[in-house]
Amino acid sequence: MPLRDRVTSVGDLRSWTDQIPFRYEYTAGVAGERFLRGLMDGRIVAGECGGCGKRFLPPKAYCTDCFRAIDRFDAVGQDGIVAAMAEAWVGFQGERLARPKRYVFVEFDGVTGGLVHFAVGPGVRVGSRVAPRFRPLSKRRGSLLDLHGFAKK
Repeated sequence: MPLRDRVTSVGDLRSWTDQIPFRYEYTAGVAGERFLRGLMDGRIVAGECGGCGKRFLPPKAYCTDCFRAIDRFDAVGQDGIVAAMAEAWVGFQGERLARPKRYVFVEFDGVTGGLVHFAVGPGVRVGSRVAPRFRPLSKRRGSLLDLHGFAKK
């Protein structure tokens, strides 16, 4: 169908509907794959620079300080501290939620960065020491959602 047949005019405004076919594949990359495989194994993995020793979470492919490729990846430990928290009363589709979704930014000792995820269970506040809660092994798929959220320790 030619464009002129799809255009509708309302005063000086014009619009049309069409489709642009996109086909793409996205990979997590080397650092992202190590991080996601760690989640499948029940670990939170950071990348460590072999040059300056800085550790990054989520892991990066290159150090932002010395620009060296990062090739070491290890677990950050099983607890962190809530540095920030937010509640959402509106869902992703604009619907009002019966209970708020609680999101936390968790920092880990000796690591630059951290993770944003759900707060699970009571008592989670800014400054709380929290531990990750993983989904059952049989339900893990190599996704950030393999981590159910963070609960007060």
